[in-house]
Amino acid sequence: MWKKIKEFISKLNKNNRFIILTFIACFIFGLYLNSYSANIKQQEVPQEVSYVEFLEMVDEGKVKAVALDLKKPVFSFQDNEDKYYYTQNPKTADFKEFLLKKGISVTEVESTSQNALVTEILNSIRFILFFAFGIWLFKRTIPAQRNEEITDNIPNVTFDDIAGCKELKKDMQFIINYLKNPKEYTEMGARMPRGIVFYGPPGTGKTLTVKAIAGTAGVPFFSVSGSDFVEMFVGLGAKRVRDLYNKARKKAPCIVFIDEIDAVGTERGTTNNSERDQTINALLNELDGFNGTEGIVTIAATNRIEDLDHALIRPGRFDKHIAVPLPEREDRLAILKVHAKNKKFDASVKLEDIAAMTVGFSGAALEALLNEAAFIAVNEKKKCIDMNDIDTAFWRIIMKGDKKESHSRDKNELRIAAYHEAGHALATKLLTDEEVPKVTIIASTSGAGGVTFRTPKETSLVSKKYLRKLIQIMYAGRVGEFLLLKNEDEITTGASNDIQQATNLIKQYITTYGMSEKFGMINLNEFAKGTGVLSVASNENILDEASKLSKSLYDETVNLLKANEDILIEIAEELLKKETLNNSEIDEIIKKRRTKEGNEEKQVS
Repeated sequence: MWKKIKEFISKLNKNNRFIILTFIACFIFGLYLNSYSANIKQQEVPQEVSYVEFLEMVDEGKVKAVALDLKKPVFSFQDNEDKYYYTQNPKTADFKEFLLKKGISVTEVESTSQNALVTEILNSIRFILFFAFGIWLFKRTIPAQRNEEITDNIPNVTFDDIAGCKELKKDMQFIINYLKNPKEYTEMGARMPRGIVFYGPPGTGKTLTVKAIAGTAGVPFFSVSGSDFVEMFVGLGAKRVRDLYNKARKKAPCIVFIDEIDAVGTERGTTNNSERDQTINALLNELDGFNGTEGIVTIAATNRIEDLDHALIRPGRFDKHIAVPLPEREDRLAILKVHAKNKKFDASVKLEDIAAMTVGFSGAALEALLNEAAFIAVNEKKKCIDMNDIDTAFWRIIMKGDKKESHSRDKNELRIAAYHEAGHALATKLLTDEEVPKVTIIASTSGAGGVTFRTPKETSLVSKKYLRKLIQIMYAGRVGEFLLLKNEDEITTGASNDIQQATNLIKQYITTYGMSEKFGMINLNEFAKGTGVLSVASNENILDEASKLSKSLYDETVNLLKANEDILIEIAEELLKKETLNNSEIDEIIKKRRTKEGNEEKQVS
């Protein structure tokens, strides 16, 4: 037990260790005072004896000392064994003389007990100690912790250290030029944006990009997180904002970076958090105080720009919004080259192939992929990373788990999984020109029974027709199960994740993209904001429209796969044999079946 306590204390930083040890010392001292006070109180309540018994003890020479107060009806005395007693006070004029002649020590005391006075003093000392310590602890842990020195070092990261992001680097060049030569802009009458918001998915490198701007410009970099402003005590978050900008003004030109600003900058009035509202107001006041010549550039980052308070992102505040998207194929290749520099690869590993298969990966996810592959290679006692290690790492990241042995699975479950994944793969091939780099029925420890990987087109614009096809591809797994089992009552829960994705897409199709025939080009989300909430009837109408669209697309998918059921069966049976198929193998199955069907048609004719 003592060893664990020592280990815990050793892991604390210097300030926290001092606070805890001081508290323990005060606690122990308080226990000592309490014990000492208890002893005194015990002495204040001696044993009662009769006056006759007292006289007998005097005659027997057992009384050692008497504490006499002539004004009180009783007095206390002490025997030879230091035990305390009290008895009736005779209040006679010669009582003290009588005691002295018997050789008993007599002490005259005041009406107020000395021991009681000492007890009161000790109690007061104990209260003052703990009260003072409580104030000191509050001041040290709350304001001091929130006002720790914010580092303003110049980052050693520049744009040369960031792979890809050519357009973003180009967009950011004006900030660097301004920080290096602000006079050129002020002489022209140009005002620097008071605030800039970087938004995009997690892991796309928003923080790294801001550091690179400061590093390239060679200016101080103040970095805080939005959660640093969220305090339990009203006013501390706003004070921290003011302190931050006071320090920034002394170091201008500089960059103030607020990461995860959505932690404090969400729409005001949606909650009863007055502390957060005060913090936003303080930040707005600081931004309004800039005239564009101070040389302070405030950059914020968020994954949810739509949740930010409108007053925060309006013109004159955080008025420039820059998207930091997921990297495209060329950017992914450049990022992979950076993270591959310190790793050993087998000749089978082609970074171009990895870039092609990692659609939707952020820069952070690409780094994690190569790092995971390196771990796998070391654990397998290999001298370098090969493509099998990359594939296993890719599996772990996508499936969020390890592969499970197929022999431990029920044969019926395997067959259902094969037809489910065959449905996804075949629908992808029939409805789009996308590749299916891998389809497998190897289960994952995360619970997935298989997976079909697609390589979607990298485009920011998606057509109505393509969205409908995507929903059909999601439904194709359930359809594959149905065509195997021939009974709606026998279908399984394996399509739950597909249904969730399809539902989200249908919701966007109707409420956001304005593609519903019934509602037309109305963003129902904005409509709800403007009117408070949608009525129950409106919600029911949306659900009804979504249900109709879902059923229509499901029926289309059933008809599509029924018309190509022989191909579906062959893909599923090959999966049962090999567990995994790649794009070329799937294409070969489709080509072979269509050639065979064409020959049969010629023979019939």
